[in-house]
Amino acid sequence: MRSSFLPVCLLLAAVCARAAEPITNFNVVLLQPSAVMEKRVASIDAMADYIKAVEAASREAVVASGATQAVGGFIVLAVKPGQKSHVWLDFDALLDLKMRKLITQGVNAIKPFEVTEGPVVFALKVATWDGKESKRVAPSPSEWKMATQNGKPLEIGRLVEKVWNRQR
Repeated sequence: MRSSFLPVCLLLAAVCARAAEPITNFNVVLLQPSAVMEKRVASIDAMADYIKAVEAASREAVVASGATQAVGGFIVLAVKPGQKSHVWLDFDALLDLKMRKLITQGVNAIKPFEVTEGPVVFALKVATWDGKESKRVAPSPSEWKMATQNGKPLEIGRLVEKVWNRQR
């Protein structure tokens, strides 16, 4: 009886075990009103393809970094007319520097979708290596916090333009 117990336990453990995912996308967080997004996004399908490409690039970057840090947070994206884009990372813990660099480079290499009349800003709520989902509802990258230190709230599109221009 005991001689068959160990193989059965090992079989159950193998069936129950699953490989950790390099990156999990919990949802897309729209950082502007729906009316603004609908007006500015030329093609919802193109936006969906862009999001899929960002997920794939992020997954590749996490694996390539060699880091196994499990952390939740946001990949924040802004797309401006002229197919220009920018990415900010806002994780709940300090993200491994190589992972951070590779995610940023990978996402920046993706050609964004067409937008009109101003920036479109949204975020992917993600976690690396089966990390816990962030409890935060929306991101607040450190670069954004620095741009609003005077305490005056800015509309998200204007905030992104301000930060974007500072980083050039």
